[in-house]
Amino acid sequence: MAESTASRDPGLRSVDYAGISPLTLPAEALLRAITGLSKLFWISIIGTVLTIFLGSLANLGGAVAGSVSIGEYSIPISVLPIGCLAFAMFMFWLTAARLRMLHVALGDDDLTANLAREIFRLDPPVLDVFDAGNLRPFALLSGFSMLLWNWSLFFGASVGLIFSATIIRGAAASVDQLPVFGVYVLVTLAIMAYGANRIVGTLRRILDALHGLRFKVGTPRFAVAVAVLVGGILVTYPDLPKVWAGGEYRSVGPSWANAIDGETLILEQGEIVVLLGIKALGPGQTCSDAEGASYPCGHRATTYLQSLVQERPVRCLVYYPDRGVCMVLDEGAPVPSTLEDFFTENNLQARMVAAGFAFTEGVGVEYMGTLQDEAQRQRAWQGAFEPPGIWAARQDGP
Repeated sequence: MAESTASRDPGLRSVDYAGISPLTLPAEALLRAITGLSKLFWISIIGTVLTIFLGSLANLGGAVAGSVSIGEYSIPISVLPIGCLAFAMFMFWLTAARLRMLHVALGDDDLTANLAREIFRLDPPVLDVFDAGNLRPFALLSGFSMLLWNWSLFFGASVGLIFSATIIRGAAASVDQLPVFGVYVLVTLAIMAYGANRIVGTLRRILDALHGLRFKVGTPRFAVAVAVLVGGILVTYPDLPKVWAGGEYRSVGPSWANAIDGETLILEQGEIVVLLGIKALGPGQTCSDAEGASYPCGHRATTYLQSLVQERPVRCLVYYPDRGVCMVLDEGAPVPSTLEDFFTENNLQARMVAAGFAFTEGVGVEYMGTLQDEAQRQRAWQGAFEPPGIWAARQDGP
């Protein structure tokens, strides 16, 4: 009778643990770890899709506007890179913790390698990173490869988003954000290195315990990962090659121009240039003169800029995407060609500041600050007014 009982219960000890076989404890821990990993893999995939979506919104205008609008909600673009990198760090930490839990469960003496392999076969995670096929470096569609492609795409999209939130946003605000972009890139690389070290190392030990073979990422997978990362950058910021290839500034004109408002020109070929380094009184904005009488100062700013360019050729140095330094070309005057030639008190933005129709901001503070001080007691500065940035924000508010 004893032999019959043993044959029906192979591998189980006869000791009673409150009705629970000692074999079920590590098996249950293993199943829970696999289920937890599946959820993390799904979250990482959703995170990648969301990052691409936000990066595309930033590229479509969020960088210039300073925020990304989703329905009635507005998200400051400056917080998006921080959120993406924090998400990646948290997911790497949590994934590494789940893998360590799984590795500990595999090390239990009551759990045989055959049973562990059977559990992985019957209930694998959504990306089966534990299958023997992952050991082949050319297995580009294996579970590990797909996980690697997903994170490569995520970090590529994050870099594109960071570029929009720093370099392009800085250009829109006339501020050099290259050092900030560099810091973000270094932090991104550090997080990628952390994930590779903590996750791949533990996964290597798990695959060795399951299959008795050493796992290597391999050159083919690494090369494809780099290509996918670059693809992620281009998906969220397709104009990036044009930005780098075109240099920091490009020359536009001579061209006829018309004023759209006190800081924006439309050239005869249809290109729009926003004057770099100033914030002009906005269309529809009103100010009060020294006697307290209200007058349309925003309209006067537009009219004044139009008078400067009326029937006179304009030449601009444009920084991506549409910020530029522009000058009117007087007859017989030398044609400006270098950045130093444009950053003078005769360019259009300096003349707008000197006339009291614009405020300096960003890089404009350095070379037009004196002009603004001189204009402070004249023209629009004589009475009550609202700074253009505050006025514009109030107009955009609910």
